[in-house]
Amino acid sequence: MITLSIRYVNNHLLRALVPLVLIVIGSSLFLMDNLNTSRVSQVSQKLKYERMFATKTKYWDQRNANKDDVLSTFPAIANLTYRVPLRSELILIQTQIVARHGIRYPTGENIREMELLLRRLKPFENLLPTWMQNFTLPYNLSVEGELAEAGERELRDLGARSLARNGHERPQMYSKKKYRVAHTYVTRTRDSAIAFASSFFANAEVVKYIEYPQNKDVLLRFFDQCARYQREVKTNQTAQEQRYMYQRSSVMTNNAQWLKRALGLKNEKVVFSAEDVKSVQSACAFDIALYHHEHHWCALLSETLVHSLDYLDDIEQFYWIGGGYKINYEMSAVLLREIFATMEVKIRGDSAFLGSFFFAHAETTLPLMTLLGYGDRSLLLSNATDVEIASRGFRTSILSPFAANLEFRLFKTKSTSEFFVQILVNEKEIPIPGCGRVFCKLSKLQHLWRYYLKTYDFRADCLLSTKLHSNSEYVNDFCYIFQFDFVSLATTVDNSIS
Repeated sequence: MITLSIRYVNNHLLRALVPLVLIVIGSSLFLMDNLNTSRVSQVSQKLKYERMFATKTKYWDQRNANKDDVLSTFPAIANLTYRVPLRSELILIQTQIVARHGIRYPTGENIREMELLLRRLKPFENLLPTWMQNFTLPYNLSVEGELAEAGERELRDLGARSLARNGHERPQMYSKKKYRVAHTYVTRTRDSAIAFASSFFANAEVVKYIEYPQNKDVLLRFFDQCARYQREVKTNQTAQEQRYMYQRSSVMTNNAQWLKRALGLKNEKVVFSAEDVKSVQSACAFDIALYHHEHHWCALLSETLVHSLDYLDDIEQFYWIGGGYKINYEMSAVLLREIFATMEVKIRGDSAFLGSFFFAHAETTLPLMTLLGYGDRSLLLSNATDVEIASRGFRTSILSPFAANLEFRLFKTKSTSEFFVQILVNEKEIPIPGCGRVFCKLSKLQHLWRYYLKTYDFRADCLLSTKLHSNSEYVNDFCYIFQFDFVSLATTVDNSIS
């Protein structure tokens, strides 16, 4: 009886405890699920946040980007009349990469603006967030504009991925008759070239780096060599009218008020300008790019503020080196012509060239992307609606982050010896504008871009004159009659690097 009673009691206890245990387990799983969901949400938000600093955005993997992140391109202008081969039917015979340098330290101008803001905040130190009290920048003018360790890593990784993408299981042996590695006179582009070569070549220590001189670099710094561009765009404040109007808008006024509250200075007699807000944004961008740190300057920013400043930066770049003015991108035809000339030399059998690697700037890569049709050329206006801003097809955080790159890949078919070209934009396979396919016949592209490859005259277009050019045209004008006479490096490549 006693045994039966104990069993009876134990059974009742178990029956009573089981629901409680299930409730506890269920609650725990629910909490864990919510926690995991929250973490995923935080990670997703963090990733999205990191990709909204325009040209100060660190390089990110766009190969499998979401639909909302894909690059905008012009549609195909004609139906293809030929069969597009499969990748397995093609042999890669040459690759050429034009890359922006990797993550750098802030420029001297950026650093001075941040230091000025810190000096203005010094009298209010006791009211500021704790981390800002006695705060000093983690960099100074001694490293201004230099390639950072994070930037070296970006280019090393790019070199390794390029190697694998080209079907190589191990680094290649460098030969000056097979490869060209070139950069501008700016140190960070040379350091980027060295970082890339360190993972692409097995004998990187013998690579001959070609440095194009500061005052004669028509190929990679064409923007410096174009007098009309310098006068009508680069140094012309009216060319940035939309940016200035947006800086004076109520959006930026609200951003300045937000910053004041975020600093704990709501009741203080201090006024912040759009430039102050931009300085904080820059400091945040470099905190993320250089140190993966989001808890100082970035903590002062709201999502609305980040979105609006990203748009402000895009307005600036659009009218400076994007589709805002024809000359911005048509200048880059000199580089496009060199790339295609190098392909033609290879096809004729006059060169054993397997690869050209150019390392330059956003002012190099973005105009070339725009010329080819990547990125929307629709006007970015200061009075754009929230919907128009959110749906814009020109985003430098996608087109031109640090280490942005264009790769021109030349293929030959195994059966017919026809030649096809693939263009990767930041390593992403995307249809070529005007062709509408990932692989396009070389002859098709030569015809499509014949004006820039054969007719466009850089010197004539860049010539200063009393007659104003029509920079506001957004449809290519094929009425030029000048014959471009820039000497292609491809025609003398063996002599220049042997």
